[in-house]
Amino acid sequence: MSNYQVIVGNIGTVHEGNNPATARGVYDEYKQQSQSGYGRAAGEPVTMFKDGEPHVEYSPPGADA
Repeated sequence: MSNYQVIVGNIGTVHEGNNPATARGVYDEYKQQSQSGYGRAAGEPVTMFKDGEPHVEYSPPGADA
């Protein structure tokens, strides 16, 4: 069974578990918060890891690559 983590730039790990659908839901929620420009996740990169490797990444416009 795979392990999933979601990490948000200035917040850190916001999710860790084995369910890919749950991890994707958390990723999508924080990505939306980053894009909205509101709250602690505003303008922050969001990454979902699968087994320690980046699986899905969002970098806000203007973020260093």
